[in-house]
Amino acid sequence: MSKKLQPIFLLALMVLVAVIWYTVFYFEEHQNLLVTFFDIGQGDAALVEIPGGNQILIDGGPSSQILSKIGKTLPFWDRSIDLLILTHPHADHLDGLLEILKRYEIDMVIESGVDHSIPEYKEWQDLLEDKKTKVIIAKAGQKVKLGRSTELQILSPFKNFTSQTVKNIHEAVVTARLKHNQNSILFMGDAEKSTEYRLLFESLNSKFLILDSSVLKVGHHGSKTSSAEEFLKAISPKYAIISAGRKNRYGHPHQEVLDRFEKLGIKIFRTDLVGDVHLISDGISYVFGK
Repeated sequence: MSKKLQPIFLLALMVLVAVIWYTVFYFEEHQNLLVTFFDIGQGDAALVEIPGGNQILIDGGPSSQILSKIGKTLPFWDRSIDLLILTHPHADHLDGLLEILKRYEIDMVIESGVDHSIPEYKEWQDLLEDKKTKVIIAKAGQKVKLGRSTELQILSPFKNFTSQTVKNIHEAVVTARLKHNQNSILFMGDAEKSTEYRLLFESLNSKFLILDSSVLKVGHHGSKTSSAEEFLKAISPKYAIISAGRKNRYGHPHQEVLDRFEKLGIKIFRTDLVGDVHLISDGISYVFGK
């Protein structure tokens, strides 16, 4: 080999070794369930990475910031996401997903189908049609098998909202419970107390609907419209994640909600205070980190 080519060969070899070790460490780490609740400002976005490789993005926040968040979380070669869930078409949950749709290959989308007259939602619908993305209209009782010991159950909405217009779009919110072995996480989107009480009623009348969850992604950014005490007692979570923007104009999370969690002994992680919240689960226990 000529002396001129030796530095290039050595550099290529170093890059190859680095990629191999990165891959080894990545897949070693991903033997567990990983969930990242992104600090995305005043909005919601959570990435669920299932052991074995499946990925779910639940909401995308209010801006293209989700692209850099995802880029730092997923390996550089991964340009696909298995499932997107749009809990409801408000801008603080939807807008970031538009950028994800443009730049990633998406296998499937779950949404409520409720109509909302904002240009971003029209763009969302057009993108889904243009890319011929499979869309499932969410309804309580649906289940998605994500791995040998991981399953997602849709808890709401309770009816088909396709193309319907509602006064309060939170009535059509998609909520879901992720079960991983002995652990479970409840994702409440912007669900309000009316949805919470309906879930309580349904759980009392069905042995198939289980609300008990170790971790709660708190509804509506910690607003007083959500997190009824009766609902929290039924879930009995040990941990709660509140996604809210720093010094947001809504005053989220509301103090009365924070007091309620403290009264019930539920440990809170707030993205406006600690940034991204990372959760690792082996199916039995949880570890949290920044």
